[in-house]
Amino acid sequence: MSRRLLIWRTRARLNGERGFTILETVIALMVVFGSMTALAYTASIGFKYSGYGRDRIQASGIANRIMEDIRGLAYTKITSGIPSTELSSDSRIVSCAGTYRFESCSGEKIVSSAFAAGYTAAWLKPHTGSMTVGNLDVTYGTYVTNDTPTTTPYRVTVIVTWINGAIGNAPNNSVRLQSLFWSPSGCVNPSTHPFAAPCQPFFYGQVDSPQPRLDVTGQIHDFTLDFDSFTLTRPGLTASTQEEQTKQLNVVTTLSGLTFIDSTGTSTTGNQQATSDADDEVETTATTTAGGNVTTITGLSLSHLNPDCCNQIGLIASVPAGEQEHRSTSVAAKGTDTDACPTTGTRDTDSLSCAGGHVRDAGTTTVSIPVTHVTSAVGAANLIRIVASGVDTIATIDRDASGGTSEDGLIDVSTSRTLGTIQLGGFPPSGMTAPTGMSTTQTLDTNYCVRLVGYADTARAIAGERQATNPTASISAGTFSYYNGAGYSSKATTDPTLDTLTVTCSKTQVVGLAAVTWRVTVAAGGITHATTTTSQTADPTDAQTRWDAQAITHPIEITIRYEYIVDGLHQIDLSSTFDPGDLFAHGIYQAPPAAQT
Repeated sequence: MSRRLLIWRTRARLNGERGFTILETVIALMVVFGSMTALAYTASIGFKYSGYGRDRIQASGIANRIMEDIRGLAYTKITSGIPSTELSSDSRIVSCAGTYRFESCSGEKIVSSAFAAGYTAAWLKPHTGSMTVGNLDVTYGTYVTNDTPTTTPYRVTVIVTWINGAIGNAPNNSVRLQSLFWSPSGCVNPSTHPFAAPCQPFFYGQVDSPQPRLDVTGQIHDFTLDFDSFTLTRPGLTASTQEEQTKQLNVVTTLSGLTFIDSTGTSTTGNQQATSDADDEVETTATTTAGGNVTTITGLSLSHLNPDCCNQIGLIASVPAGEQEHRSTSVAAKGTDTDACPTTGTRDTDSLSCAGGHVRDAGTTTVSIPVTHVTSAVGAANLIRIVASGVDTIATIDRDASGGTSEDGLIDVSTSRTLGTIQLGGFPPSGMTAPTGMSTTQTLDTNYCVRLVGYADTARAIAGERQATNPTASISAGTFSYYNGAGYSSKATTDPTLDTLTVTCSKTQVVGLAAVTWRVTVAAGGITHATTTTSQTADPTDAQTRWDAQAITHPIEITIRYEYIVDGLHQIDLSSTFDPGDLFAHGIYQAPPAAQT
C-alpha cells in the first residue's frame, strides 16, 4: 500500500461517521461485565465481613455480660469452680492421667466441686448452655482453672461460639475472654463477706420503750363541735446499735405531747425529741461519743372547746412541767466520757460500745371534760388522770466481754418502766351526787370508774458467746381496779379474765331543769390483759452461745366509753383507749466468717 493511500484511509477513519464493529462491541461488553462482576463479588465479600464484624461485637457483648455476672459472685463460688458431674461431657475438658485440664494436657487444671442440689452460681452451674441473642444462636462455656490455688489467682475463661450469622460455620465464629480472680487472706462468707475482710463478729441490739398513749375519738356537743380525734402521748425512748467492722449507735428520746385533729387540720404541742448518734466511721459527721439531757421548761396545754356561746364544753389537756430525758452513746465507753452510759445505775468503763437513756414523767397529767355550756352547775370531770410514778423508764444496750480470753463477747439489751397511777372515767366534781361507793373528789381513786395502779414491766435479751442467760420478759407489778356497783374490785393485770370483764358506772340525775346521765362503760373485750413473749436461737453445738434473743412485754390495754347525756342528747360520747405499748428488747450475734488464706 502506497503512502498516499495509507494517509487517505487514516483520514477517512478519523473524519468518518462509521461506529464500532460487532466484534468490538462484544469485546467491550465482555470487559464491562467482567468488571461489574468483580465489583459485585468484592462488595458482597465486604458486606459479609462487615456483618461478621457486627456478629463478633455482639458475641463479645454476650461474653462480657457473662464475665461481669461471674465477677459479682462471692469469691467462694469462684474457688468452688464448676460441677464435677459436667467434666466428662465437655470436649474442651481433657482427662490427663485422672486430672482434668483445660483444652489439652498442658493446660491448667479445671477447678470443680460436687455441689448440693440447691447450690446456685450464675454461669458456673451449669457451666455450658445455649441461647439466642438478637440474630445469633450462641453457645457458651465457662471454665475455672488453677494449678496452684495457694499461690496463684484463679483464672476464669468464657468462650462464646455461634454457627449462624453473616458467615455460617466459620472457624473464627468464636470469642474468648479471661479474667483473674484473687482475694487476700481474711474472712470470707457468701452472705456477709463476698470478698475477704477483717474477721469481726457481728452484734446488733434494738430496744424500744414506746410512748404510752391515750387515743380519743367520738362526738362532742351532740356533733356540734368539730372534732375528729385527740391523742395524749407520754415520755418514751428507743435505741439501736450495730457493730462489725464499724460501730453505729443511736438513741432517741421523746417527751409528752398533745394532738387534736378536726376538719381544719391538726393542732399539736410537745413531743419534744432529742437524738444522740455515735460511730467510728471517719466518713460521717457523727462523733465517737454523744449525749445530753433535757428538762421541759414549761408545761403543755391544749384544748378543743365550743366556739359558739357562753361557758365551755369539749376537752382540755394539761401536762405539767418537769419531765426529763437523758441519753448517751459511746463506741468505747470510758469514765472520761462527758455523758455516762448507761445514764442510770453503774457507769460502763470497759471501752466497749454502750447506748442508752432514760425518761421521767412528772406531776399529774389530766384531760378534763368541761360541760358548763349545757349544764352550768356540773363541774369538769376528768376523762383521764395520770399521776407520775417518779421512776425512770430506762433502755440500755451494752457490749460486754466474755469471761474467757478468746470469745467474741456478748450484747446485753434491757429496758424497764413503771407507769404510776392511771385513772379513767372520772365523775363530775360538782353538781351531781356520786354513785354509791364513788366520790366527787378528783384526787381520790374512787372518783374514777376504772384505774391502773403501779404497773411495772421489764424486758432483757442477751446474745453472744459464753453466757447462758435466757431472754426474760416480766410484769412485776400492776393492779386493775374497777367499780362493781357498790365499791371496787381488783384484778392483776395479767389475769386473763380481764378480757371478758364488763364494767358500768352510771348516774342519772335532774340538774336544774335537765335530766342528766353520766355513764362510763367497759365492754367485753375492752380490756386486754398483760402478757409476755420470749424467743431465742442457741448454737446447737454450744449451749453457752445465743445467736438471737428477744423479749417482749405486751401490757394491759384499756378502752372505755365515756357518755354525758342531757335531756336525751349525747353531749359527750367518746371512745378512749389507753395503750402503754409493747416493751421490746432484741439482740443478735453472728460469729466472724472463717478465715481464708
